[in-house]
Amino acid sequence: MTVNSSSSATPLAKLPIPELHDTVARFTEAARPLFSADEFEACLAKLNDFVATQGPSLQARLAERSAQHENWLEEWWNEYAYFTNRASICFNVNYFFGFRDAPQTMAQARVAATLIDSAVRFRGQLESGSMEPDNIRGKPMCMHQYQYMFATCRHPGEERDWTEVYPRSESSHIAVAHKGRFFVLRLPAASASRHADIAQIERQLQNVIDTTEQLERAKSIGVLTAALRDDWYAARECLLQVSPENAASLRALESAAFLVSLESAAPVTTKEFSLACHCSDGINRYFDKNFQILVFANGRYGFNGEHSLTDATTDMRLCNTLVHDVEAVAAEAPVAGVLAPAVGEQPTAEELQFAFSAELLGHIERAVEFFDATVAAHELSTLSFDSFGKEQIKKMKVSPDAFVQMAMQLAYYRQFRHVPATYESASTKAFARGRTETSRSVSAHSVAWCKTMVDHPETTGLHAKAELLRKSIAHQSQFTAQCAKGCGIDRHLLGLELALQADEPRHALFSDPVFTGSRHWRLSTSQISDSILAAYGWGEVVDDGFGVAYRIEGEALHFNVVSQRLGSARLCQYLSDALMDMRFLLTNAHKQPHEIKAEVDAVANVLTSIKLLSSSPNRPLSPQAATTPTELHAAEPEARFRSPFAETPVANAMVDELDRLPSNEVICALETRLSRFVKESLSWALPSTS
Repeated sequence: MTVNSSSSATPLAKLPIPELHDTVARFTEAARPLFSADEFEACLAKLNDFVATQGPSLQARLAERSAQHENWLEEWWNEYAYFTNRASICFNVNYFFGFRDAPQTMAQARVAATLIDSAVRFRGQLESGSMEPDNIRGKPMCMHQYQYMFATCRHPGEERDWTEVYPRSESSHIAVAHKGRFFVLRLPAASASRHADIAQIERQLQNVIDTTEQLERAKSIGVLTAALRDDWYAARECLLQVSPENAASLRALESAAFLVSLESAAPVTTKEFSLACHCSDGINRYFDKNFQILVFANGRYGFNGEHSLTDATTDMRLCNTLVHDVEAVAAEAPVAGVLAPAVGEQPTAEELQFAFSAELLGHIERAVEFFDATVAAHELSTLSFDSFGKEQIKKMKVSPDAFVQMAMQLAYYRQFRHVPATYESASTKAFARGRTETSRSVSAHSVAWCKTMVDHPETTGLHAKAELLRKSIAHQSQFTAQCAKGCGIDRHLLGLELALQADEPRHALFSDPVFTGSRHWRLSTSQISDSILAAYGWGEVVDDGFGVAYRIEGEALHFNVVSQRLGSARLCQYLSDALMDMRFLLTNAHKQPHEIKAEVDAVANVLTSIKLLSSSPNRPLSPQAATTPTELHAAEPEARFRSPFAETPVANAMVDELDRLPSNEVICALETRLSRFVKESLSWALPSTS
């Protein structure tokens, strides 16, 4: 695909190579808090030896490589992170978006037709060079990734994958998936009427929906792309050898500009929507395709992106166009389901045919078993936290992103009693062909803060805890800013390791457990905050870790947490608690102990009353019987109010939990536990605390 991808009249700077001693110093600071003193000292000895021996020559090779390449890292990173990765790209690599609902519901075929028309027009703008370059606050960003956005497909290899880019002459068609079958939709030239073009596409899609019979999973080609890459390679080779028709059908599918999946599911909840965009049942997808637009039976729609050559932040520009076009058509549409009259040449959808052998059917059977077992082994949970968002965090005079990063550390620490190596994606697109760097969220400040919040809360007051939190947030913000300038740790260390020649000895540093463990990302995190999104996520990157995608909105925070049943739902609850505790901490740190104690006593009285009430067999009175905390506490249990719930075990559990906590953690935990319960059943009684 030929794309005018220049980002500015002046070429972007090359990705810099940090000084060796700077990277060593930053690594030392970042890795030390994650390990014991003995473990770290052993690694430090190897690190110092590396700097004195092999390091300088490898650093010189990086400088030489940079002089010969537009981006010294690009090719290495693509190989290391993606093409030699043999995990399932469905579960461990691809990312997904679920978009907000249109203001007016449209039929599935019309939504899909509008999305196809929008994406095709976007591609035309991209290829013509008429698209304004990306920029952040006026600073130009690299547009190189856009040349891989359309008409590309990843292919499994025997040892490494590769991506094929198809010429415009071979990639003007659209691939469509429905009920496990694949179709090719060839579009006529655009007319003067956009609505007429959309209507033409809609007719063909509606015909596919109306006439297609469900394909049995035992003959699903798409599910093969969710398998481990070695298994998919063997299956694809078998598929191609069965018949020439298979090779032609596969070529037509893989060379399409993009794929549209017409889904039979109708997800409603955020969790259902996220799961449907993430993987669904596997048969109506082709996960190797550059991107898949997902349109559900109820008119909701989303996006699944293959990650090897494009990042989610790049795809967001296309996604904004898609959503805005759907919403514009929905607002202008006549009556849902009514089509404009047919005009001119009609596009046709042709089903792609595949032949099967016993060996190929065996590959599919194993792929289905792997898919189902992997889905069963995973837990996806979502948290929509609406108590506050970016606006209130900014009023606390801290970075919203770093605030959320610290909440994740505290939540993880409360669940597992240690702080993990944590990855946050930082963009380096300000450089030519830049992609990402690892912003390491953990610091000595953040570990100390988590310990004072959980292990020994009685040893420090609110002010001291708040100061530690502010230092942790400031450190994370500064580290992320360094990464955006090309001065991170991990890409440089990777480059030094990959600069080794095949016949050279590998320094002991590269296999040291601290060195490797410090980049074993048990928390892999990334933020994309855009109002068009209703869901966003991906899978974990290590088997014993979590993939945490988050969105920061003005008045809310949203999380998508995926793991291999390590407790995703529980981590979401700890996240909610941590966020409330942190707000309480930063907004109340100035208060005197006696002021906090008065608040604690007042709420304890309410909780005691709730506990007494929950144990009473009779709850006769209405809410009007008592409307203040004092009145609630003073009244006899039976005279307080009529509970809307037959039982209130949550109140007992809450009080028991609070009773077990040291006093300072009670203060930090108080607001979240109380406000959560108030929202559930006592909003009428305590309006001032809701």
